[in-house]
Amino acid sequence: MIRPFISGLSFASVLFAPPWAPLILMGVLSLRFRAWEILIMGVCVDLLYLPPGGFYMIPIPATICATAILIGFEPFRRNIMT
Repeated sequence: MIRPFISGLSFASVLFAPPWAPLILMGVLSLRFRAWEILIMGVCVDLLYLPPGGFYMIPIPATICATAILIGFEPFRRNIMT
Protein backbone atom coordinates (compact mmCIF):
# COMPACT_ATOMS: atom_id res chain seq x y z
CA MET A 1 0.00 0.00 0.00
CA ILE A 2 2.82 2.41 0.81
CA ARG A 3 4.96 1.60 -2.22
CA PRO A 4 2.40 2.80 -4.82
CA PHE A 5 1.76 5.91 -2.72
CA ILE A 6 5.45 6.85 -2.54
CA SER A 7 5.90 6.02 -6.25
CA GLY A 8 2.95 8.19 -7.22
CA LEU A 9 4.16 10.99 -4.99
CA SER A 10 7.61 10.70 -6.59
CA PHE A 11 6.21 10.90 -10.12
CA ALA A 12 4.07 13.89 -9.12
CA SER A 13 7.05 15.59 -7.52
CA VAL A 14 8.95 15.28 -10.79
CA LEU A 15 6.39 17.61 -12.35
CA PHE A 16 5.37 19.90 -9.51
CA ALA A 17 8.07 20.00 -6.83
CA PRO A 18 11.59 21.43 -6.58
CA PRO A 19 14.40 19.25 -7.95
CA TRP A 20 15.49 17.95 -4.55
CA ALA A 21 12.06 16.48 -3.69
CA PRO A 22 12.15 13.60 -6.22
CA LEU A 23 15.68 12.73 -5.08
CA ILE A 24 14.58 12.43 -1.46
CA LEU A 25 11.54 10.35 -2.40
CA MET A 26 13.68 8.14 -4.64
CA GLY A 27 16.02 7.56 -1.71
CA VAL A 28 13.16 6.71 0.64
CA LEU A 29 11.68 4.32 -1.90
CA SER A 30 15.04 2.71 -2.55
CA LEU A 31 15.80 2.25 1.16
CA ARG A 32 12.66 0.24 1.76
CA PHE A 33 12.06 -1.59 -1.55
CA ARG A 34 13.97 -2.82 -4.56
CA ALA A 35 12.51 0.04 -6.55
CA TRP A 36 13.28 -0.21 -10.24
CA GLU A 37 10.72 2.50 -10.98
CA ILE A 38 13.19 5.15 -9.88
CA LEU A 39 15.09 4.53 -13.12
CA ILE A 40 11.90 5.39 -15.01
CA MET A 41 11.58 8.54 -12.91
CA GLY A 42 15.15 9.51 -13.81
CA VAL A 43 14.45 9.04 -17.50
CA CYS A 44 11.24 11.10 -17.15
CA VAL A 45 13.17 13.94 -15.50
CA ASP A 46 15.79 13.87 -18.24
CA LEU A 47 13.17 13.89 -21.00
CA LEU A 48 11.13 16.59 -19.27
CA TYR A 49 14.07 18.97 -18.96
CA LEU A 50 15.69 18.08 -22.28
CA PRO A 51 17.00 21.15 -24.10
CA PRO A 52 15.68 21.87 -27.60
CA GLY A 53 18.93 20.63 -29.14
CA GLY A 54 18.13 17.02 -28.39
CA PHE A 55 20.20 14.18 -26.97
CA TYR A 56 23.47 14.83 -28.82
CA MET A 57 26.32 15.31 -26.30
CA ILE A 58 23.86 15.91 -23.44
CA PRO A 59 24.62 14.25 -20.11
CA ILE A 60 21.79 12.43 -18.42
CA PRO A 61 22.28 13.40 -14.76
CA ALA A 62 18.92 12.28 -13.37
CA THR A 63 19.20 8.77 -14.81
CA ILE A 64 22.77 8.46 -13.57
CA CYS A 65 21.73 9.70 -10.12
CA ALA A 66 18.77 7.28 -10.01
CA THR A 67 21.06 4.40 -10.96
CA ALA A 68 23.55 5.41 -8.27
CA ILE A 69 20.76 5.57 -5.66
CA LEU A 70 19.42 2.19 -6.72
CA ILE A 71 22.79 0.44 -6.70
CA GLY A 72 24.22 2.37 -3.74
CA PHE A 73 21.33 1.70 -1.35
CA GLU A 74 21.00 -2.00 -2.22
CA PRO A 75 23.52 -3.29 0.38
CA PHE A 76 22.13 -0.94 3.00
CA ARG A 77 18.55 -2.05 2.28
CA ARG A 78 19.57 -5.70 2.35
CA ASN A 79 21.30 -5.16 5.70
CA ILE A 80 18.26 -3.45 7.22
CA MET A 81 15.74 -5.98 5.95
CA THR A 82 17.59 -9.07 7.23
